[in-house]
Amino acid sequence: MTEHSFGDCRVVEEIGSGSISTVYKAIQEPLGRTVAIKALKTTIATSSPFAAHLEREARLLGELSHPNIALLLQFQKTESQMYLVIEYVDGHSLSKLLAKKPKLRPEVAAAIGAEIARGLAHAHDRGVVHRDVKPPNVLLSKRGEVKLVDFGIAQKERMPSLDEPLERADESAAFGTPAYMSPEQILGEYVDARSDMFSLGVVLYQMLAGARPFDAEDPSDPNGRRATAQRIRRDPPKPLRAREPEVPRALERIVMRLLEKLPADRYASAATVAEQLDDFVLATTSSPPRQLVTRALIEAGLAKPLAVSAPSFDASAPPQRRGTGPAVAGFSLLFGLLVAGGAVIQWNSPERRAAHEHGSGAPSGPGFLRVAATPWAEVSIDGVHVDVTPFARSLPLPAGTHYVTLTHPAAAPEKRTVTIVDGETILLDVAMNLRAAGDDGDSPGGRSTQSPSAHAPKAATARGDALPQGPR
Repeated sequence: MTEHSFGDCRVVEEIGSGSISTVYKAIQEPLGRTVAIKALKTTIATSSPFAAHLEREARLLGELSHPNIALLLQFQKTESQMYLVIEYVDGHSLSKLLAKKPKLRPEVAAAIGAEIARGLAHAHDRGVVHRDVKPPNVLLSKRGEVKLVDFGIAQKERMPSLDEPLERADESAAFGTPAYMSPEQILGEYVDARSDMFSLGVVLYQMLAGARPFDAEDPSDPNGRRATAQRIRRDPPKPLRAREPEVPRALERIVMRLLEKLPADRYASAATVAEQLDDFVLATTSSPPRQLVTRALIEAGLAKPLAVSAPSFDASAPPQRRGTGPAVAGFSLLFGLLVAGGAVIQWNSPERRAAHEHGSGAPSGPGFLRVAATPWAEVSIDGVHVDVTPFARSLPLPAGTHYVTLTHPAAAPEKRTVTIVDGETILLDVAMNLRAAGDDGDSPGGRSTQSPSAHAPKAATARGDALPQGPR
């Protein structure tokens, strides 16, 4: 090993350092992919009790594999060195975003919180409690991913704790960060998954209100840390809407329940929290969560919109609309094919809806499909070109399965399968993944490893796929 390499990983820069380990950005050869290296400091022997903490973190991470947790790629231990090779997240920490924008829009905060909760749910299902959920340990990629990192003080059932020697080296590292700790963690009790729920509540509160719920009023108080711990144990948090009246009540209820003093009064599982936050996001906006995160980073000046590969057109603006003739012809062909197959399309006229509402015996209306695409896309349904987004109307379609293709000259085609139900409207909201200038596709250099979302809310097959909106 040279001074600037770890095995086949060539160090590019130092990211951060603690009392026991240092984190680097590196290039793993010969793959050429960017990774993060968390290495034991050279002043600490690999046989020391302090080194055991890093090895313990590696063993915990080795049991976890989830899109919302930074993935462990490799662990190396020799007589002279010990280090973890971890997925590199090309983006910024949540703490850096909050430094630029102390208050996030409710749907953005809820989207980030849901992703954190999903990562925690995966860890909790495997008996792992993070114990240090806070903004610096949440990474936001420029592509909108949310990753939980730093399991250095995590606790696992049936795995002995190593806090005592580490506490002598760095009390804050072992104990956690008081402002985000649960009352039971402050008391030094054995904690379970509900302790992480409290910490998540503090993070959500901070994202929405621009301040943590138990911070001291006087930041210059020399005993601020101890006072914060006492307030967490004894004082109820100020209601979220009392600090930020614009926060919707439904979201306030979720956050305040997470901040209950007694673990039994909080949510029983992180999966339940993720589901409730998802419901809030879906009821608030049609934008996919990753798009919300990326937009927040752009607005804070921490990311730039992707450039398109072709300079001859504006990727943010759809092409000139064609005359109504081709669109009508396309619809006619589509409907003719459907009728020939035995499907009868019922147009959604006001008279027909009125007749149906008054029980006149008219047949039930069709289902409807609304299409949105960012920045824009050509829309084809069942192989027939329909229109170019954006268009405001809902497309009437017979009940059953339909195949939708969205195309953009600077992106790979996006294909979706939607199931139409009589009388219901489905919203299909897709973000076209525009290639950067000069790109022929995804490049491993400088980007984090991408993983598909493992969670699909309600009746959707994936984020951005058809979402049931109810009749319109």
